[in-house]
This record gives sequence, C-alpha cells and structure tokens, in this order.
Amino acid sequence: MNFFIRKNSELPILMLELIKDNETDYKKFYDMLQNSNITFSMYDINTGNRRISCKPAFCVSKDDSCLNEDEYYLAYKFSKRETSKSGTYIGEFTIDFLDGSGELIVPIRNELKIQILENSVKS
Repeated sequence: MNFFIRKNSELPILMLELIKDNETDYKKFYDMLQNSNITFSMYDINTGNRRISCKPAFCVSKDDSCLNEDEYYLAYKFSKRETSKSGTYIGEFTIDFLDGSGELIVPIRNELKIQILENSVKS
C-alpha cells in the first residue's frame, strides 16, 4: 500500500483497512480490538532511522465507531513536525491485546510505504 502526504501537512489521515479472512472470527477479533492499545511507528526506508515511534493510533469503522460494523480501519493523524522531512518511509501499526493474547503488527503481507512529498507551491 502507498500513502502520500505533503511536507508539513497533517492531512490526510492515514487509514489502513483491516481485511477479513476466512480463518479469523471477525466479530471476536473486533471485540479483542476494543481491549487493546494501538500504536503507529514509521522509519526511513534508506537509513532505517525511526521518525515516529509507538505513537497512539486508533481504530475507526466506516461510520466512525469501532462497534458492530463491517469495515474497520487503523488510523493515524500526522503532526506537522512528523511530516517536516520529505522522503520515503515504512509505517506499521502495532496492536497490543490487553487480554494477554499477544501483539499483532499490521500490515502483515505488504509494506505500508509512506511518501512525504515536497510542496509544489512555496509559501
């Protein structure tokens, strides 16, 4: 997945859809998600240096609540400081389940590539 945001910008909000699969009880998973800590981290693809480390993230559904809906997203809102350096980064969400069942790092299959783009108009 690729996500694009302008340098020194807070929007758009990064939203990563959680995909249903046939091996997981979707409703049970979202019940567990309600009792979890969700964080976001991002590192520079070239240097490996962390730009963001374990900052609070959140879960939203299509109707903006994490209750009884079909489509869920992990989300993170960038600060201007976090987007002050253009470049290519890799992002990941960590879900720490508070019931002791462990943690999950998302995305699982593909990298979440984040492009912070130079502004085309100087202010």
